[in-house]
Amino acid sequence: MGVLEHVAPNLVDVLRRDAWWMGWNTLLAWIPVALAWALFRGRHLSRSPLWWAGLVLFVLFLPNAPYVVTDLVHLRGDLLMADRGGPVVTVILPVYALFIGSGFLAYYLALGAALRHLARVGLGAWQGRVTIAAHAVCAVGVFLGRWARLNSWEPVVDPHATIERIVVHLTWAWAPVLIVGTFMVTWLCHFMTKAIAEASFDATVKGARRLRATPPS
Repeated sequence: MGVLEHVAPNLVDVLRRDAWWMGWNTLLAWIPVALAWALFRGRHLSRSPLWWAGLVLFVLFLPNAPYVVTDLVHLRGDLLMADRGGPVVTVILPVYALFIGSGFLAYYLALGAALRHLARVGLGAWQGRVTIAAHAVCAVGVFLGRWARLNSWEPVVDPHATIERIVVHLTWAWAPVLIVGTFMVTWLCHFMTKAIAEASFDATVKGARRLRATPPS
């Protein structure tokens, strides 16, 4: 009870400071999952203009999922506001881990739906290349989102100004370094999320099978 009494007020303080931007960025991170659910259900490659428009939106919003890792820039401020080491370990770090984990889980689910759709339409051989392309698109998107402060909907609502900002920031000398670094972080976090999610799923399935195979006492 003492630990709970110590953790609860600090948790309230962290959520009071961070709930709005964490909630908003989590919503943006899960939009690609909703789009993937709507787009990648069929067994044939759609030729509908509406479907292709949805695919463009999916690509534009997909970087919002791995983007959450860049929100670690807020961590230093929360650490400075912590009273002692306890709230850091028991409150701040778990909150950030849950937030970032949610974003990469969304990325894994959205990309996984797209890859499974490729297999269903007979393009399974492209899964590896599409995965790399998705990481690359997200690396560029995360870079533009963090350093150019570009939102996913701006290419649609204000394409001219968006193109200007993209050109300016992509020609910055440090842009290639930051994009490559973001690509590596995205690849690594996706790899870890995929391994954890699939291991958890396999363990759950095996546990369910054992329960069904156990005769009633």
